Amino acid sequence: MRVSYIKLADCSGCMINFLDVLSLDYIELVYCPNLIDNRTLQQADIGFVSGSVCMEFKEHISILKELREKCRHIVTVGSCACVGGITRFCRGDQLPQTGHKTFLPVSEVIEVDYAIPGCPASTMILKKFVEAYHKGNEKYLLPFKNLVKKKRASGQDLQDEIVSAGLCVGCGMCALSCPVEAIEMIKGLPEVRMDKCIRCGTCYFRCPRNFLKLRKENAEVI
Repeated sequence: MRVSYIKLADCSGCMINFLDVLSLDYIELVYCPNLIDNRTLQQADIGFVSGSVCMEFKEHISILKELREKCRHIVTVGSCACVGGITRFCRGDQLPQTGHKTFLPVSEVIEVDYAIPGCPASTMILKKFVEAYHKGNEKYLLPFKNLVKKKRASGQDLQDEIVSAGLCVGCGMCALSCPVEAIEMIKGLPEVRMDKCIRCGTCYFRCPRNFLKLRKENAEVI
């Protein structure tokens, strides 16, 4: 299976976790400037993208469009690529000046087929996704296909759509998965400290209540 990988604006955590995927004997990495010498995009079965798109950096936009043309399917890896993550709520060029950067999720620029969120995306989930894709296991891939429709995700969305809606069962998965420990379980329910939340959406995506609806063919995703 021919694979391409592009890293945009992110911390490299997702790419590091992706390295384990390369140990699968049926994977042929044909493009990844960070890992191999080839600098020319080639035809591939699947193209992975991590990091959000800096709209002022025209190279980001051009490489994404070329990747879309040369790959059968596009997969966003990590919350920055899927929904913008922390980069969507921050500004580049931090010294005082008029020019600031705009970061958007990949789906705002090109059509995306699957989304694998997380901050960073889980190595185990990445490997299982690739294995399911290789075997054509559409049932396993369906939630990742539906996640492409998700335009924003944060601890506040978890509170609004799951906890406040009375759907939370107090399992604590959100608190366990939060990479910055912004969620505390109080009287059996999660409380999100938005001053610590980096808006990666990991808690939202790991919530079992949310995941159940993603397994439906025409899942409604806000």
